[in-house]
Amino acid sequence: MDQEELQRITALPDYLPSPQVEKELASLLRSFRHGVPDPAEKLMMMQALSQLADRQWQTYEILPHAARKRLSAFVIGVWDRRDLDSTALMLAIIRTLGLADALSYAASVDPESLETIIAAGIRRAIAEFGETVGNPYAQIKQRQQ
Repeated sequence: MDQEELQRITALPDYLPSPQVEKELASLLRSFRHGVPDPAEKLMMMQALSQLADRQWQTYEILPHAARKRLSAFVIGVWDRRDLDSTALMLAIIRTLGLADALSYAASVDPESLETIIAAGIRRAIAEFGETVGNPYAQIKQRQQ
């Protein structure tokens, strides 16, 4: 992942058909397999995933369980526990894609090992997402009722 690739992803239209979003997500996952990214590259990967997550959300389709498992592992792998921006992106991605496994992992991290503000953000996310974390459209349904 480099700045040029991040700019390409950022420039994608706000709405993409599901197959194209899935293709972009798969490409991003493959890029993670090419060596160990440095912290700057991890943040770019998180930013790229955030962009793609927004486009996926616009399809109004929940990703298949297997895809959410892979994306959870990806998010866990690129999350920098010491970085507030990385944590904020991770939590937004979890909510947007319904990554329950990634939220469970974040919740399992010892809060004493995190900056206070990062631990507080995770606690707020757990309280906000609750049992609906696996369905990113649950809040829309609740508002419609």
